[in-house]
Amino acid sequence: MKAFIFNSGIGSRLGDLTKDKPKALVELKNGETILGRQLRILRSVGIKHIVISTGYKAEMIKDYCRKEFPELDFTFVHNPKFDTTNSIYTMFLAENTFQDHFLIMHGDLVFDEKIVEKLLVEKHRDLACINTNIPKPLKDFKGRVRNGKLHRISVDIFGENDYALQPLYKLSFAAISQWMLQIKDLVRANVVNVYAENAFNNALPLLDVRVVDYKDNFIEEIDTLDDYDRVSDAVRLFDYANQKVYNGDYLVRLDEVFKKHDFKRPFIVYNAAAYKSPEYPKFIKRYETIMFDDYSPNPKYEEIMPGIKLFKENKCDVIVAIGGGSTLDVAKAIKLFSKLNPNIDFLKQTPVYVNTPLIAIPTTAGTGSETTRYAVIYASGEKQSLTHDCIFPDITIIDPTFLRGLPEYHRRSSLLDALCQAIESYWSKGATKQTREFSARAIHLFRYTYKHYLEGHPFVDDRIMKIAYLAGQAINITATTAPHAMSYKLTSLTGIAHGHAVSVTLPYTYKYMFDNMEVEKDKNLAQTFANLAKIFETDETKLFELLRTIFDEFELEKPKVTEKQLMELINDVNTERLQNNPVFLDKEAISEIYRSSLTVV
Repeated sequence: MKAFIFNSGIGSRLGDLTKDKPKALVELKNGETILGRQLRILRSVGIKHIVISTGYKAEMIKDYCRKEFPELDFTFVHNPKFDTTNSIYTMFLAENTFQDHFLIMHGDLVFDEKIVEKLLVEKHRDLACINTNIPKPLKDFKGRVRNGKLHRISVDIFGENDYALQPLYKLSFAAISQWMLQIKDLVRANVVNVYAENAFNNALPLLDVRVVDYKDNFIEEIDTLDDYDRVSDAVRLFDYANQKVYNGDYLVRLDEVFKKHDFKRPFIVYNAAAYKSPEYPKFIKRYETIMFDDYSPNPKYEEIMPGIKLFKENKCDVIVAIGGGSTLDVAKAIKLFSKLNPNIDFLKQTPVYVNTPLIAIPTTAGTGSETTRYAVIYASGEKQSLTHDCIFPDITIIDPTFLRGLPEYHRRSSLLDALCQAIESYWSKGATKQTREFSARAIHLFRYTYKHYLEGHPFVDDRIMKIAYLAGQAINITATTAPHAMSYKLTSLTGIAHGHAVSVTLPYTYKYMFDNMEVEKDKNLAQTFANLAKIFETDETKLFELLRTIFDEFELEKPKVTEKQLMELINDVNTERLQNNPVFLDKEAISEIYRSSLTVV
């Protein structure tokens, strides 16, 4: 199976976005180009031979493909009349490349990997994509379908058997040959400024093209600036909610993933937990594995540099992180910095999208980093937050047995971190209906499992990992709020774990916000607090005491600080995180929360 992508057009309706580049190289809001996303997905499903038509700024497309995807085999077909012809003429010029079965797609399509997998596993050889669940678009393709068979494609049909259709097809060599005969007939008649689908319609009576419904998938095209905004925003949320997650023995699952995607040279960032399985040394010998573990629990900027060098020198084709939050942070930083200029401070450069796959295998349940676009490193002793969609892991493998080897303190503090993330996301200014559903599910699971977890019962470990994952899904969209902002310096000053530090201030942050909100003015916040309390099966007036009671059950000590350290804490709060907080906290408020939360000596 090969792929053909129409990319000859100008994309003039995108205005300044295509002033100096072809539409295919327009970056979505996540930093990835339209073409880059298509190629990344095709590579992921095992398609390595790609035919791309070019026209406007053809050399830019060629250079991009060769630089960003050197492992793929490209054939380029240039349409010199790109400004006066349409896709029918482009496909006519590409006739000699169609010597196989193909996925054929328009170059402005943004789609998800699962729809491509659906097309590939379907036994029928000739398929088109329709959506039976959305209104018929006014100005875009519809497909006329009877008894599961495609009869016509047109913008101008609106009958009861007509459905939204996106130009993504799986076609056999025989079907493409029939289509090409009709294309040649029209081109000979000088019909060159119409869609290739016009000729496809003439071939359809001779073919048996079936349809697959993409109602549960993502396929959208970008024609206009409005499309760009809508599709860019929607696909990010879709990707966040549809991350590939595998459960079970991490080595078994990892081996399956490597074989499925033909990974040969993994770069593994790991901690000691990776060796919990006696099979691990054997596993890494089966591949050209490059290992990296030279970093601190709170990874430093300078510790990332050797990892980047090692990763690039060995031309690894996938990054795997096996460890806790710090391990995932290191792997994410290595990926994010890998294409930046090594002679300039990475933190001062604008990140670019890196398409190297990232696999996260968490060995703790707390940070949620296996499903977020965030990482944390330290430069000159100061926390540096990294945020980019390309460090959102492509695949996560959940193996609950990792929890059984953790020190008890870290088991407890990590779970509190997950709970605090869920609570903070719920009240965050950036909360949405979807994120609150994630948070509510995490809190609900926590309430019914944490006592068993504290008692050491392994039967809840899978649910504990799920709590962390759900909380991570929530904060990936909303980010965290005041308790997290107030935790980082507390961790560095006292040496307590991150989750411990967050849990210390969270109940008192809630109390301060609840006591100081203006109910009439802040009706939405009052309702949010009421709904949050309801998840805990209490009311908002009793939630503070309930949270204190729950946290006390974890038996973590109340941190002690000096008056001087307290002043450091107050002056060092991460104001970026405070922007998400639903109630404004000034220095006086922060001081009050800290004094209530800590023992000042």
